[in-house]
Amino acid sequence: MQNYIAGRWYDEDDSLISALITGVLNGESVYEVVRTYNGLPFAFRKHFDRLKRSAALMSMEVPFTCKELNSIILEGIDKNRPSPSGDLRIRIVLFGNGENVLPAVIYALLPSVSKDIYELGVKIAISPYTKPSGAIVDPRLKIPGASWNIRTRKNLGDNYDMIILNEKGNVCEGSFSNVFLVKDGRVITPDIGSGVLPGITRDNLIGLCRSIEINVVERPVAAWEMFSADELFLTHTSVGIVPIRKLEEKILIEDFTDGMTRLLLDNFEDYIMTEDSNWSGLDEVEPSDYRADI
Repeated sequence: MQNYIAGRWYDEDDSLISALITGVLNGESVYEVVRTYNGLPFAFRKHFDRLKRSAALMSMEVPFTCKELNSIILEGIDKNRPSPSGDLRIRIVLFGNGENVLPAVIYALLPSVSKDIYELGVKIAISPYTKPSGAIVDPRLKIPGASWNIRTRKNLGDNYDMIILNEKGNVCEGSFSNVFLVKDGRVITPDIGSGVLPGITRDNLIGLCRSIEINVVERPVAAWEMFSADELFLTHTSVGIVPIRKLEEKILIEDFTDGMTRLLLDNFEDYIMTEDSNWSGLDEVEPSDYRADI
């Protein structure tokens, strides 16, 4: 793979960053992960806007406009795409502080997904670690190295992901996913005040629900509500919607995914591919517009 670091393209083996750079040494960095669909970056403008917000919260200057970063992304896709149908996962990282910011754009093949995930669902559990709610840590800040995520991932075992609670005992999110409940015909998900990172796929799922007149509610969710839910599913960038077969010892899918989760799965890809906000707006950004106001 070819990666873009501080203005130059490097082969993967040469993609090195000094440990003495302030952002690396002190852990001052923010990031986004973008995937491609059919060789195009998905919801790129939304990811860029979220990167700006994270950077502003860390008092970091974003060293490129949305159009400039989009050009880098597209150039990297052209350099790295394995085949016309191959898709990539692209990690955008900013290291440093103030105006002294080093950018890195790292490419990897998007892992293939077994169809069994969509048909049979996955097993999850409750994480023993806690993430602060939005009243303590701004949930819009997306940084690598968050202790609740790292420690949870190291304890996944045979779980696909683990659900992290906040200090109030309410549901927050997975270590790399957002969580949704289905109860009495409604789709329910923790609100941003619960400490939830406003996920791009989460946002699209909410948009899909509203487009097909499914009642979707964002609110604080007590942990026990997951165990009384009719259905549960996760959302995240690489895979989209992930049905949950088993939560701890509670089985939610006896045979195959059905119900509301199946309905959303069947409509999700058409929705994201035809939702203009996922693919448009890049040409409207000028250099004077890119700094975030918090």
